Amino acid sequence: MEAKVLAQQILEYLGGAENISELENCMTRLRVQVRDSGKVNKDALLKVKGVMGVVGSPEEPQVILGPGVADKICTELKQMDGLNYSEAKQDSALMHKKKSTGIFEFFSNVFVPLVSIFAGAGLLFGVKQIFVLVFNLTGTAAFNPAAVADGGSVFMAALTVLSSTFFTYLNIAVGCQAAKVMGGNPYLGLIAGGIITNVGNLAGASMGFFGLTFTNGKGGTLAALAAGALIAVVEKKIKNHCPDSLKIHLPSLGAIVVVGLATLFIIQPVCGVLTTGITNVLLWLVNNAGPLGGAIIAFSFLPLVMTGMHQGLTPVHLSLIQQLGYTPIYGFDSMAGGGQVGAALALFFKYRKNKSLQVAVKGGLPAGILGIGEPLIFGVSLPLGRVFFLACSGAALGGAVLGFFPTSGAVTVSVSGILGVLVNTNPLVYLLGYAVSIAGGFLFTWFIGAKKETLDTFGGDL
Repeated sequence: MEAKVLAQQILEYLGGAENISELENCMTRLRVQVRDSGKVNKDALLKVKGVMGVVGSPEEPQVILGPGVADKICTELKQMDGLNYSEAKQDSALMHKKKSTGIFEFFSNVFVPLVSIFAGAGLLFGVKQIFVLVFNLTGTAAFNPAAVADGGSVFMAALTVLSSTFFTYLNIAVGCQAAKVMGGNPYLGLIAGGIITNVGNLAGASMGFFGLTFTNGKGGTLAALAAGALIAVVEKKIKNHCPDSLKIHLPSLGAIVVVGLATLFIIQPVCGVLTTGITNVLLWLVNNAGPLGGAIIAFSFLPLVMTGMHQGLTPVHLSLIQQLGYTPIYGFDSMAGGGQVGAALALFFKYRKNKSLQVAVKGGLPAGILGIGEPLIFGVSLPLGRVFFLACSGAALGGAVLGFFPTSGAVTVSVSGILGVLVNTNPLVYLLGYAVSIAGGFLFTWFIGAKKETLDTFGGDL
């Protein structure tokens, strides 16, 4: 369907241009805030060809459209006459008391704009790892990963810079975005994240309590989140209570001093203890629970994606990467996508006469194979009820396989599906687990199948 026509239909069933107060999109969803939830016709939206699902609250519906499509439709809507909406501005918070649904929304608003960067930089890192493998097998000088001074390749050195820079300054990016989400100046967030990344000449010095020392990166992205959000709040408080003549200097000065000291002496040590504790607990689960732990983690991930709570895992993954060099949990999570792909393939071949289901599977399958699960979740498995849990069960089998290899994990986030093999510390193990999750999802769905009443929602014969 032409993007403009689809956008017009969606706008009509959202209550028209005058009903839209806020409008934005993430990778797969059109996210809006409406003035009157009573004007939204959810049933009609769900029947629009191209709409894979509608989630969220009545006041803040989210229309599932799939990767690429969500951005295209949002662009079309913004160009339509009569639409009077607001976007995120530097002096306007994305998080409001009236619309906040908790910490998971905060995580989502901070990390969703960074997802494509994680994916792009992570894939580049994976390409570099392939070149390293080629060097190890063939000795090709162009792929020598050693330092240039030690005879390494200039090409590989340049590739290392390109693939690692984002992750080197990740805390700064998170601090900036956290400040922006809270309605503060993102450049103050840069300072907050910068303090986490580099404490300067204080590095190694004693803090004077509990035997702690100042350490670069202590607390990781969790500390950057807290510091970035706090510096925005403090800046706004000072700006609201200082004379107009001092509003250029005092808000930034006060925020830097207050939050900077709080970051060094409170946020970093506290978040450092938290991230270390979380890491130890997760590693204990992976190392001691083995296949059972892997199965539980993998089975649980699709329900987290469905509710949006998976965003809460992002700072945990990043903390693990910063401490260990990889996150063992993300590999288990990636198995969820394999279970979905297997279930979708089974539906495609089992119910050939159901043309609407065939179209839905074809639309979501490519994205699912590449690690983007929402199109298959909201467009295929979730509407079929128990098929969603059959996909989760397939994922559990893949997770159990990974559970036998506790040192396997991803060196970045937002790269999963078949592409996850490029960023895993043990590619062959990942590939085996992913294949098992696909096979499990396929077999469970093939032999158990969907209920007739749920298949009827797609309109078609069995």
